[in-house]
Amino acid sequence: MTVERTITAPKPQLSVVIPTIPSNSHEEVIAHLESQTFEDFEVIVVNDATLDICEARNAGIEASNSKIVALTDDDCRPETDWLMKVATEFGLHPNLVCLEGRVDGGRTYDGVRKYVGCNLSFNRDTALAVGGFNSDYAGWRDDTEFGWRMERDGGGECRYSDRVRMMHPELPRATIDSEAEARLQTEFPDRYENVIVPNTTIGRINDWLWRKGIWDFVDAIRHRG
Repeated sequence: MTVERTITAPKPQLSVVIPTIPSNSHEEVIAHLESQTFEDFEVIVVNDATLDICEARNAGIEASNSKIVALTDDDCRPETDWLMKVATEFGLHPNLVCLEGRVDGGRTYDGVRKYVGCNLSFNRDTALAVGGFNSDYAGWRDDTEFGWRMERDGGGECRYSDRVRMMHPELPRATIDSEAEARLQTEFPDRYENVIVPNTTIGRINDWLWRKGIWDFVDAIRHRG
């Protein structure tokens, strides 16, 4: 297993974990992290093609030296105050165990309890206590499943902050895994019904309206006005 400590600090208050593989570049995300306004942090890159994303994240969490771990991906670009705002949120909310933030760009997210892994921070000890990331979901809903376990078993507060922002320039690389989706629904029926189903239903309705030309008709009326 290849664990790279690309940025170090004597006593880091935050640890950034980035899972990647040798064929992917992580130089640009590191460059953005080097420009952070927050100083007391370390960066741990788990660069190993033999590990799935859950195993890589867990390895990074275990190797971290701080109380708070912040996750991002090798194709993301954190804002310069990303870590400062993560630290602020945990300082303002002493019972906080899991924090999700906003994502813009090729992937967008504005906080509906899906816990997107490219902008997710948490208490290290709590994450290890609930079992870390589950490889049964590797590549599809692994971050959502982790967040829901933190809600259920973490014994603290899980929240979203629109101030904690990440840029995800490209479209996500994940592909739908129907077996993992069905497993998530079985293991977390109430959360699935409240979080996933409404979003999916709205998406299907919008898709149907688009295919029927309804949105084109509405746009034409708007432009006339």
